[in-house]
Amino acid sequence: MVLPTPRAAGLAGAGALLALAGVAWPLVRLPLAALDALLLAAVAWDALRAPGPGSISARRTFADPMSAFASNRVSLDLSSRAGRPSGVAVADAPPASFDAGGHRVRLVLPASGSARIVYPVVPRARGDFAFGDLHLRAAGPWGLAVRQWRLPLAAAVRVYPDLRGLGRLAGAREAGPGAARRGGSFEGREFEGLRPHLPGDDLRRVDWKATARRGAPVVREMGPERSQTVWLVLDCGRPLSGRLANGRTRLDGAVDACLALARAAARGGDRVGLLAFGAGLRAIVPPGRGSAQLGPLAAALHGLDPRPEDPDVATAIDLLESRQRRRALVVLFTDLSDPEGGEELVSRAARLSRRHLVLVVAAADPALAAAASARPADAEAAYARLAAERILAEREVALSRLRTAGVTVESVAADRLATAAVTGYLAAKALGRL
Repeated sequence: MVLPTPRAAGLAGAGALLALAGVAWPLVRLPLAALDALLLAAVAWDALRAPGPGSISARRTFADPMSAFASNRVSLDLSSRAGRPSGVAVADAPPASFDAGGHRVRLVLPASGSARIVYPVVPRARGDFAFGDLHLRAAGPWGLAVRQWRLPLAAAVRVYPDLRGLGRLAGAREAGPGAARRGGSFEGREFEGLRPHLPGDDLRRVDWKATARRGAPVVREMGPERSQTVWLVLDCGRPLSGRLANGRTRLDGAVDACLALARAAARGGDRVGLLAFGAGLRAIVPPGRGSAQLGPLAAALHGLDPRPEDPDVATAIDLLESRQRRRALVVLFTDLSDPEGGEELVSRAARLSRRHLVLVVAAADPALAAAASARPADAEAAYARLAAERILAEREVALSRLRTAGVTVESVAADRLATAAVTGYLAAKALGRL
């Protein structure tokens, strides 16, 4: 597409003013017509000399998958085949839901040279997205015309949870199970090695055979048992669909917590699996060991979005029980603000705890807490506060019933789910509860 520039439009406007003189003086009409024709010819000639399709190539590069809610770098590499420097306006097309800056720039491409544009994007959701084509606009040497075209650079991009940021969520996550053991008075039951006796060591830990061989007191170093199984059970229904002040959903916090816990379990030598559900099964990843398991888990989690539907807790737990016969740690991420759904969850979690170690990580709703503590200004606000207080009271009853049934419960804000989940896992390992 060829377009006139503001310079050409200004010259044309001046010619129009001169044309008014042709009304009074017919003799100047012919020179004015010649000037108009000359301007049109100049614009056409300038457009022919402007770079166009085929004279500039481009390549877009970025990390795939990208990290949600984190800054990701996008690079555009442009190459010119023109024999003269080219002024070019570049407009890239990141996904509409991304925060982006610097993707619309003007630059001068050197003759037969290249240039690079780097700009950041911040995806505001997990899932599958797409970049659009790259739009270019190049001016002719006289600045009278521009040629506009686009390069077919449309490309899909996946947005995963921010794996790079997991280490910043909680210091305990990075330390691994050994940190919980060193920080408390309990140790695991798996033999790790021998070490010299230190003041304060329990005499029951002395290895008398090794002491006799070495001629000095030696104690057994015990660590958490490895090769255990951890199931991450994620509720993707109504309970975690609420949106927080920063634009994220409570499910986003639960997804980060799942990966943080998976990372800690991988470092602890345990196997990690995932079961995500809503009204039906959303995703399932069989348990696997090691850091390589983080990839399949992130791939399964990246497309999970909260849906305003009642979660089928019964079917999800029945499926888990059919797949996991041996004792395992089951970490259920949900909330208990819905009285009807909470009743079913309490019943199923209590039954599940007869065979497995169950940890319920409940994401508290800050909007509900704010409504329950707000000072009502009118009757409607008073009813809203009363309803919020009632829901919170019923939630506390459900949490208390879970604890009475032997289920470990952590009720925290969405931004603290990762800390609560990993701390619960490390405590279970340190106490040898698995």
